[in-house]
Amino acid sequence: MIGADGPGGRLWPGAFILLLLFLPPAVLATSPAWGAELRIPDLKGRSGQEVRVPLVIDQTANLAGVKLILHYDKELLTFKEGNKSPATQSLMHIINDKTPGKLIIVMAGARGIQGKEMTILTLTFAIKKGLTGNYTTAIEAPEVQLMGDDLKEIECKVKPGMLVILP
Repeated sequence: MIGADGPGGRLWPGAFILLLLFLPPAVLATSPAWGAELRIPDLKGRSGQEVRVPLVIDQTANLAGVKLILHYDKELLTFKEGNKSPATQSLMHIINDKTPGKLIIVMAGARGIQGKEMTILTLTFAIKKGLTGNYTTAIEAPEVQLMGDDLKEIECKVKPGMLVILP
């Protein structure tokens, strides 16, 4: 009988090639060094109500700085406030909301934070009153920069969220 190690106890060349092909991507995909993903979940709300939008990072290690630019529909939504989560209490934050439809968010701390499926900030928007019919609008992040406490940039992809507004 011949096993994976082949006759004579030598590693079968095909098994070694398979290890080289599949092991590094599997390790890197679960490693924070591979990068992070910022997700804005899909949500529903009603005209006249407030909606809370969590900004979630799937995984990060030693996150010490965040710069986000968010765009939203100023005809349908009015920004009210942004609150840090328990995971980001050690970071200071500033939200520039002077331009309706655009938020500039900066967070920074002396020491990095780490976690998985971590809400970094929850944004509250008021939905315009008196809307008739259904509307769908996006909350997008065209610019995202994450920085580690070693002052190196952390790669980050963005998954924008859709907000369905009901009358």
